[in-house]
Amino acid sequence: MTASIGLGETPRRTSHHAEPLPADPTGQRLCEIFGHYLWNVINAEMPEDATAKVDWTTVTGYPLRPRVLWDQWQDANQLIGVRFTHETRYALIDLDAGGAYSTAEGVAQIRAALETIGITRTLLIRSSWSGGLHLYLPFAEQVNTFDLAVALKECLKAQGFQIKAGQLEVFPNVKAYGVTTFIEYNAHRLPLQPGSGSCLLDDALNHQLGNLARFFWLWDGAAAQQDLDTLRHAMKIGRDNHRKRPKRRSHPVDTWRHDLDLEITEGWTAHGQTNHLLKTIACYGRVFEGLSGQELIDYTLRIAINCPGYEQYCRHQHEIERKVTAWAKSVENYYWPLGTTPSRDTSPPQNNLVPFNQSQSEDAQHRIRTAYRELEQAGTLPDQITARAKVITQIAHVSQQTLYKHLSLWHPYHQQGVINDGASLSGDDKAILAAPCQAPEPLENKGLHPIAPTMKSGALPEGGAGSDPNSFTPERGVRGDELSFPQPPDPAHLSFLEDVADICHRQAERLGWTAVQMGQFIADQFEGKRRWQLSDDELMTLLYRLQALEVD
Repeated sequence: MTASIGLGETPRRTSHHAEPLPADPTGQRLCEIFGHYLWNVINAEMPEDATAKVDWTTVTGYPLRPRVLWDQWQDANQLIGVRFTHETRYALIDLDAGGAYSTAEGVAQIRAALETIGITRTLLIRSSWSGGLHLYLPFAEQVNTFDLAVALKECLKAQGFQIKAGQLEVFPNVKAYGVTTFIEYNAHRLPLQPGSGSCLLDDALNHQLGNLARFFWLWDGAAAQQDLDTLRHAMKIGRDNHRKRPKRRSHPVDTWRHDLDLEITEGWTAHGQTNHLLKTIACYGRVFEGLSGQELIDYTLRIAINCPGYEQYCRHQHEIERKVTAWAKSVENYYWPLGTTPSRDTSPPQNNLVPFNQSQSEDAQHRIRTAYRELEQAGTLPDQITARAKVITQIAHVSQQTLYKHLSLWHPYHQQGVINDGASLSGDDKAILAAPCQAPEPLENKGLHPIAPTMKSGALPEGGAGSDPNSFTPERGVRGDELSFPQPPDPAHLSFLEDVADICHRQAERLGWTAVQMGQFIADQFEGKRRWQLSDDELMTLLYRLQALEVD
């Protein structure tokens, strides 16, 4: 039962029980739970017809004293009700008699919905002789009243319940914000008043023996079983959604946030979703919670292992901390907290006049020409086709597929003097051109030996990265840099990145792509970059986007 809110009232000081409490221990518990805010309480005379509608009035001008509250609760000739303050240790769901939810099945459905936000225990009572139901939600700690109201409302609405008078009402309610006046929460009647018809009920809505003392005993047991961490997380999401909704109907950020939260809430529903969900959780923590470093790792791990379906479908539980760490670091470098300065350059390429494909092709050809010229001038240009192709791809930083698209720039049987418009073929070149064509030797038959003037490190091992013409080679140093090796990377990190690169390659094959199509996709997604130019974080983002294409 609700009463009209006290519009025009100034904010009232919350009672901290500085005044004497009742001597009765049960009365003390009543005041400790329901007596935190005793301004604008509601009361009514008990009607002659116990099932008739109660005529509530609001007591204004002064607060009720705790002992008076206990005295009026014991009076069988009158009814008493209280309001919420800014913090509360309980909530109440009012199901009116004759409504769609005032049945055992309806109560069970509401309880199931509440469990999704961490409320796992409730107390059910009949509110009056009229047959209405009150479902109490007790907590072991104080929580923010308004955030709780929003979380309860959104939880029930998301499950399809209609919140309206005569059917289902939530206390505390989502009250309006008063700019010039103080608006109070709706008031509700106190439980189990003598003569009111209020009593304890079991799950089948059968009357149960018990007084107010037993009610508080059940209250303490239920409060100790609530999952307050899950509830507070739901309250935070509900409050943020409520703040955004009046200002922006369809802002892309709000839509993005809603989509991320929806995926996290659903959790695992099948195998093969671990990478996607870890990235989603870390992204939410980074962008909307503003987390970084170890805090982001801890947040992602905590949310992930508590998501629905984790134990049933996640096949990486034995290495979940390593995968969470990798994804958190990747997300931290790629995203930034909402409202802060971007941590990476998101500006588009400056030159928009030249078509992208043409620009990429011209750049690759220039690097192939440069690499060929340097090898030729140093006298280290291999005669064998396979060896020549390997060394040029490494120096020019192009793939085997790109190199073979431009045979006239390096292949001795296809050059025709176009390496340099002003250059002429040497005698050796003419002899090579005059010789009959031979099939290229297999890649695995010849090793690539390092050339000191042009290479920074030793030859690649056979079967390693670069031995397969369809493989994507990792980034290498540029000539002219200091001739020193980098510090040895973390083996576990390298193993993880190798797994990601291998999965990307298999994902491209599953999509039916050629290496050229894969290279074009990478360039389109990462501002013209090639595979060897991708950072570790961008490599993991590439995998995520490839998997999204397969799902689509």
